[in-house]
Amino acid sequence: MPHKLAALIGAAVLAAAPTAAHAHTTAPSAKATTEWRLCMYLGGHPTLKAGDSGEPVRHLQCVLNEVYRYQTVPVTGSFEVITEVSVKHLQQQFGLPATGVVDATTWTALHP
Repeated sequence: MPHKLAALIGAAVLAAAPTAAHAHTTAPSAKATTEWRLCMYLGGHPTLKAGDSGEPVRHLQCVLNEVYRYQTVPVTGSFEVITEVSVKHLQQQFGLPATGVVDATTWTALHP
């Protein structure tokens, strides 16, 4: 059953996910800068993975929603399956290994 749920969630994420053309792989535009202001965060960027929780996860989820338009990711502060699938998809868009773990390399790609 968990595999079926993950597959359904993955399909929903991919259906709502931005295309590679929308991923910010170049210099940020004025619009991207404005979007980042919606996710103000003064904390650090620790490695995050499924099961983690707290403000760094909430920041990640906000970034996924507001900057990268993964609008199916709830901003709960809990790193759940939908967040992991979205991170994997975005990692693929950036040409990174799709681990679902937000490490220093992934944070660098996420931030303009």
